[in-house]
Amino acid sequence: MKKFLFLTLIYLLVSCGAILMLLPFAWMVSTSFKARSEVERWPPQWGSKNFSRSWNVKIRVSRSSAGGIDWRGLTLREALTLRDSQETVNLLSLLIDGDPIYRGTLTIYLPEGFAYLQGELDGESFAKFVEQLNNFTQNKQVLGLAKSSQNAEEFFSNFFVLYQHGQLALLDRRNYISQAEQIMSNSLSQLEVFERYANRIVESQRDFYLSFISKAKKSLNDTLSKVTIFKKGTVALLQKAEIEVLRKDIKNCIEQVSTDSLNQELKNNSVIQLYENRIVQPLQNLLDVLDTYDFVVQFFRSVQIQKPQTSKIVFKFLTSSERDKIISDQLAKMNSPERINRIIKDQLARSTISLPERVDKILDEQLYKDFEAMHVENLRTYIQQLKQPLSTLSGALKYIGVENLSQFESFDMMIRKLQESALISQAFQISLEKLENLSQVISNIELFWQLLTQVYDNIQAVSELRRIYNQSQSAMKIILAPDFVKNIRLNRNQNIEIELNNVHPVYLEDENYAVRVEYNMREVFANIFHNYVMAWKSAPFGIYYVNTAFVSIVTTVLEVIFAAMAAYAFAIMRFPGKNLIFAVFLGTMMIPGEVLLVPNFITISRLGWIDTYYALIIPWIVSVFAIFLMRQHFLTLPSELKDAALIDGCSHFRYLWTIVAPLSKPTIITCALLKFVGSWNAFLWVLIVTNKDRFRTLPVGLQTFSTDVGTVYNQLMAAATFSIFPIVILFLFTQKYFIRGVARTGLK
Repeated sequence: MKKFLFLTLIYLLVSCGAILMLLPFAWMVSTSFKARSEVERWPPQWGSKNFSRSWNVKIRVSRSSAGGIDWRGLTLREALTLRDSQETVNLLSLLIDGDPIYRGTLTIYLPEGFAYLQGELDGESFAKFVEQLNNFTQNKQVLGLAKSSQNAEEFFSNFFVLYQHGQLALLDRRNYISQAEQIMSNSLSQLEVFERYANRIVESQRDFYLSFISKAKKSLNDTLSKVTIFKKGTVALLQKAEIEVLRKDIKNCIEQVSTDSLNQELKNNSVIQLYENRIVQPLQNLLDVLDTYDFVVQFFRSVQIQKPQTSKIVFKFLTSSERDKIISDQLAKMNSPERINRIIKDQLARSTISLPERVDKILDEQLYKDFEAMHVENLRTYIQQLKQPLSTLSGALKYIGVENLSQFESFDMMIRKLQESALISQAFQISLEKLENLSQVISNIELFWQLLTQVYDNIQAVSELRRIYNQSQSAMKIILAPDFVKNIRLNRNQNIEIELNNVHPVYLEDENYAVRVEYNMREVFANIFHNYVMAWKSAPFGIYYVNTAFVSIVTTVLEVIFAAMAAYAFAIMRFPGKNLIFAVFLGTMMIPGEVLLVPNFITISRLGWIDTYYALIIPWIVSVFAIFLMRQHFLTLPSELKDAALIDGCSHFRYLWTIVAPLSKPTIITCALLKFVGSWNAFLWVLIVTNKDRFRTLPVGLQTFSTDVGTVYNQLMAAATFSIFPIVILFLFTQKYFIRGVARTGLK
């Protein structure tokens, strides 16, 4: 029984130790399958939503006065593309507040009672509303918006931005509650002062006055306690139910502190008049913010009378062939010079991947060839200098109806026309001056004008090509949608843009939408290994793999050869000072490797081996530990084998490789395995002696996922997993040799 308990305890301890050792590896693999938001979730979890067939998507409506476009979320290229676009589109922008979506079928569920306004609100209805608003509120900000807005849609857009967006939004929870707390705290302080003014009240009314002040203090204290609770909430903005409660509480407080209950004699007193200005009016202004919002929202909803034919919008990702067809169809409508069209068609026939960049590069190369005869110093740099001011001036040129510079007879005429236009701002003026300065570099003004015309044509063509390409890459296939939906795009996999048909986005931005994404089995499989694919594409891991395998194999083979020969000499051969030399060898093991980094780096630099395989291989082909391990094993071999081999005329070299090495296979494999693993995982030395990707190895490549702004842990874990996978497989097949080799070295 005792033996059974003892064995059970031993097995339990071994199992716990194995679990603890494998736990970090298991967590690394688990993290490699997670979405970005799941990595930092607390408490941590082992599973991932990537294994699910569907999940809910958290979104928020992006409200913007610029046609529903959230310019803050755009890349520079996307912003320039939208700015240069001639189209004026109405966009409803839904920002995915979570992990990006790369595949699947998305469904946007319209809320119950959803309605919208087709077209725009007529001017007469808006004028009547503005008149009612002037009679309802004293809020200067809202009245100013109503006065300056040209139509109802502009007013509603600016109104909701004022109330709901930005750091100073009126309905921002912290802003409004902090303002309410400050007003009520100031009012309580003022009431203390008013209490001391009792001597200015006629004696017959003094007790009533003090009772009134006391009642006001109690009401303000109670309301302050109720209002403070709303400072904490799950969302930044005050919600509809919270607004109603706040309105009720503040309104009750105003009724309690109001002077309506006072008689006329007291109301005429200057103290009471001051009380009205300092106590009642601030509270009334606080309530007016909420009342005005409710008044505008009620009118806003009352004009929305159209109902959708379906209660959801369903769309999915396009296939590569469908995207390519969209690009082809759109490019066929481009109105560009024939020389540019030929290049675009040629590149399109090859591939659509990075099409704008490839076309831009080829157009530049063509310019260099066409104008080499100009003999301009640094022609490439000169052409790039022309692009910047021309890109800036393109907006002004389009405004005055110029599609290409050939509409002008000369450079001077273009300058004169632009200077006459009303669009010349400081930025445009600077661009004109830059062009005039660049024109002085070339003596032949006609040749310069020809170059300028072609550069401008290239800029316009590439800009239009980028617009078409970006829209095609983000385009989605609509499966089911109401009539007001024209197109749907998913920009950067996180911004759902719904292009609206004759509906202003402001009438759709006030709703709360629910979004769900569903996947088929193929897409679920793609989700599971998405991090691995993205990690592989984030850096040239193919090159890293080849470099790592090459360096590891070469250093392992060379170390085994040199270590076996050195160990044979120390174990079998006899020569003066053998033991002393071996002791010196062992002494070098006590020197930390970090101490040798600087001298080794200086040596490598002097030899000119930076960014070469020599630096990665030669310093690491000798290992004292491997020599020691093999020597210890060679000493265990019977000396009779050596004597018999020498009698038969066997040389030391032949005896080593035909007899000693085969008998020492487990030890040699152990040394090779340790060296291979060490070379595969080497980081610091490779980082120091390499600057180019084509010489770097996997461990250095893993730093791709760590930047100044943070670490992409899920992709880092995915890259780490496929980086160590060959080592794990190698150890599984060689573990028996590893154990046997260590056991036979004589180390106890």
